Amino acid sequence: MRKFATSGWEKVFECDRTQVLDVFRGFLQEVMQLAVDKGFITAEEKDEFISPAFASSTDAVVLSK
Repeated sequence: MRKFATSGWEKVFECDRTQVLDVFRGFLQEVMQLAVDKGFITAEEKDEFISPAFASSTDAVVLSK
């Protein structure tokens, strides 16, 4: 995380990959459910779109990057 203004500072954070992915998955689930609730997409479209994020085979690909 970096911020630049009249003075600059930088902080380095170490995050647990599994925890970060779980948080992103939760966020994705909530946003997509809101889209369903508001009528922008169907539940089937939501499931199709987010299924790769919850596939166990995806974890290895994401974690290796």
